[in-house]
Amino acid sequence: MPSVTPKYNSLSRVLNLIGRTCLLPLYRRKLVRFEQATKRARQEQQEIRTRILKYGAETAIGRDFGIGKIQNLQDFRGQLPIAEFDHFAPYIARVAAGETTALFPQGEKILTFVQTSATTGNPKILPVGKTWFNHYSNDWDVWGVKAYCDHGDMMGMPILQMSGVWKLGTTPGGFNIATISAMIERYQSPAIKVTYAVPDEVKRIPQVEARGYCMLRSTATTSLGLISTITPSSILQIGEWTAKFGPQLVRDLSQGTLDPTLELPADVRQQLAARVRRPQPELARRLERAISENGVLRPKDIWTPVMISCWLGGTVGYSARRIPEQFGDVPLRDQGLLSSEGRHTIPLGDGIPYGPLAVSSNYYEFIPAEEAVSPTATVLEAHELEQDKLYRIIMTTYGGLYRYDIGDFIKCVGYMGEAPLIEFIQKDGSYCDIEGEKLSAFTVCQAVERAQAKSGLAISCFTVTPQMRPGERPRYAIIVETQETGNPTQAAEFLRTYDDDLRKHVYMYGVNRRNNILDAACLVRIPTGGWRQFIAEKVGTHGSGDSQYKHKPLVADPEFITKIKFVDTWQLTDEGQILEK
Repeated sequence: MPSVTPKYNSLSRVLNLIGRTCLLPLYRRKLVRFEQATKRARQEQQEIRTRILKYGAETAIGRDFGIGKIQNLQDFRGQLPIAEFDHFAPYIARVAAGETTALFPQGEKILTFVQTSATTGNPKILPVGKTWFNHYSNDWDVWGVKAYCDHGDMMGMPILQMSGVWKLGTTPGGFNIATISAMIERYQSPAIKVTYAVPDEVKRIPQVEARGYCMLRSTATTSLGLISTITPSSILQIGEWTAKFGPQLVRDLSQGTLDPTLELPADVRQQLAARVRRPQPELARRLERAISENGVLRPKDIWTPVMISCWLGGTVGYSARRIPEQFGDVPLRDQGLLSSEGRHTIPLGDGIPYGPLAVSSNYYEFIPAEEAVSPTATVLEAHELEQDKLYRIIMTTYGGLYRYDIGDFIKCVGYMGEAPLIEFIQKDGSYCDIEGEKLSAFTVCQAVERAQAKSGLAISCFTVTPQMRPGERPRYAIIVETQETGNPTQAAEFLRTYDDDLRKHVYMYGVNRRNNILDAACLVRIPTGGWRQFIAEKVGTHGSGDSQYKHKPLVADPEFITKIKFVDTWQLTDEGQILEK
């Protein structure tokens, strides 16, 4: 992978020097401690379980379940049930009302509540105590110091950080409600926060497109070290903005202006206009040439970041493979298995969707994926996992959650010392079953990826869902935007490859296709920009910010397709040709 020669300004040079000589050596100790902890992960997990139980013994939930009496693993599993959110909801509501000792010991500081991203169901809120946050931020420090050690040129360079909303609301007890990404940004180390490239006023712009353009306008003159956000779709959205606003950006850079047609709060416009008032004619000419040569402006025409960070694995990380098209050959690093409940893995290298378990912050148990959660289920500790097998992850944290079933399935891909290397696969419930075939979102993503490679299509966003029409056999519809379906020949190759892949890897799908119980999949085409509009509507409903959105590649609800405005349907004829309906 080619190296990147960073363009430092005077502040970046100073920060790079300070970072390399002072901060990295200091923070590297955290990385060394974590690496040592992985070598003794079994003992580390036992000790963190003991500390969490001691921490919660005198809370309301601790007294209700006799946590103070637990002496060993047998007691732990005997007294505390594996539970989902509803089990903890009454205690969380008491904390939200001001009774912090429902889940936290006396004197624990509550920093905020965070709202979940609602991958399934409605958004929920979780309290963030100072002790929980200290462990969470320490694991982020471990991730960060390894990334900066591997890519030292990033040190001191601006960071394009895409985060959610800090003030989503207030609990009855007066606590703030935020997104997890906004919380991370708010409590970020000042040494890192000073390098954030996007001005604070840009984050206060409510209209998504206007905010996107202002992000481009305010950072186009900046040499970025790191671009960071949770989902790859947010990274690719930058590409959508550069393509849409390229000529507008060239004009404003040339003139030192800010487009007067943008929907901006008056104070934001005033502050931002003052930042960008200096004309940049040379940059404007360079970007204009890029548009002339390529027909569209791309992020790589503006920046060459040292590294990009987002999810690379599982069903959400599927679209990360398209990042090089927009940004060039830039190193990608997975952010790890993250949730509003904690940081669970710490990836330590580029281009891999897995990392060692965060063995020093939370206590973990695992149930084999083929087993249901029940009193007789096989429950394993972290050191007992088998390589290449799938498991349901169960967590116990300083956030007042004991044996919490978050609904995530993971894969053990190996070990680092005694710590399993964990890759997120998909959420529980990410299955669809029309006639017993039980498709998983992960399998669907793999089939789409292989079909794209064979057909030459490049689909950035899709959803597979049942299509049931009167008088026809049921089938699966792949909902895509019109401009990404290519020509009929490519589309036919895509559908054939997709169908063949599922026949090969999903036994009952193959049986149902051979027996004519299911018909071949079709492409349901929606207008260009249709997914972005859909996402904007979903984000508007939850109010959490577009950076939190996680697109579902598989939706089991047969009514979902009736709620989508589509252009037409492309399906295969018996002769293997495309029929438009």
